[in-house]
Amino acid sequence: MRRLSASLVLSAVLLFACSHLTAQARQDGEKAAQTDAAEEDLSHGSSRAASALHHFISDSVGPYPIFLAVATAGIHQATNNPPDWHQGFPALSERFGSNMGITATGNAVRYGLAYATDLNLNFEKCRCTGVVPRIGHAFRSAAIARRGDGSSMLSFPNLIAPYAATTVAVYAWYPARYDIRDALRMGNYNLLNTVAANIAFEFIPTTVERFLHHLHLASSRMPGKTHAQ
Repeated sequence: MRRLSASLVLSAVLLFACSHLTAQARQDGEKAAQTDAAEEDLSHGSSRAASALHHFISDSVGPYPIFLAVATAGIHQATNNPPDWHQGFPALSERFGSNMGITATGNAVRYGLAYATDLNLNFEKCRCTGVVPRIGHAFRSAAIARRGDGSSMLSFPNLIAPYAATTVAVYAWYPARYDIRDALRMGNYNLLNTVAANIAFEFIPTTVERFLHHLHLASSRMPGKTHAQ
């Protein structure tokens, strides 16, 4: 009788120990999975942050934005825009600095929002054929962007950044007579520039894209180069 009782007690102890070890192993597995997931999320977040910073620097102070700022300053100098800055080299340098400031501000908003919303702003060529469908794709790409999970959503970064940049310019360094109406008007041109760039990205041959990337004269959004996600 004692042996039977002892066997029952021993069996109960072993069963409890096995159950406890099984539960502990399950908990350890869940904790390990959570740890791996957390490390993966951290790694993904760091990669996205590094990518956003790279895009911001490349599109704000790289050869491509400097070239555009010089060209735009020349056009504004020729058209005397804004007239308050007059003419001459000081005026040209002021217009160049203004263009660089607008570009940097817009990119800070654009890539900051893209990072916050996990959006990929890199342009991807249409798989369609025909001029009209491809132009339509370029227009849509200015308003729609892909998330990290592959889904699409309204591209708030591309739609907000042009107006945020010109609003800061109007109230920070433009002549005092400029107001929010001028900021919105200038923002419209900025948004149209995004669409125009998309159309150019859509139709530029791949060999030219790679050549421009090689010379660092391409936007980081332009196809033809592997981008970090």
